[in-house]
Formats: sequence, structure tokens, C-alpha cells
Amino acid sequence: MSFSRKDGGDVPIDDVITSILASPASSEWLRQSLTQALTRDCVDAANDAELLSDLLIRKCSSITNSIALLD
Repeated sequence: MSFSRKDGGDVPIDDVITSILASPASSEWLRQSLTQALTRDCVDAANDAELLSDLLIRKCSSITNSIALLD
């Protein structure tokens, strides 16, 4: 998903958030999580999101590496 304008500039973050929340392509989990995160302290929410992202990436890598070893 691209968040850049045709002129190379960034789309304002509030426009990006509105677009994601309105998009039928966004999962319900993402929409709910984003909506809830927006009510929190932005630094705390960003730190928690970064930790969650790291954990999920590592878990996914672990699973895909295990599958690759089976092939």
C-alpha cells in the first residue's frame, strides 16, 4: 500500500488513517486495533506496536523457516 502522492510528497497521516479505516481491504483486526491505539498516548501506542511487529515478524520467520526445513 503506497502513501505517497504523485508528486512524491507524503499523504497527510490523518488521510492515510481515514483511508485504512474505511477500506474494505483492511482487516477488522487492523481497524479495531488502529481505532483503539488512536485513543492512547501516541508514544506508548507506537512503542507497543513496534514490539508487536517485531514479535510477529520473528514468529512468522520461525514458522516459515520450519516449513522450509521440511521441504
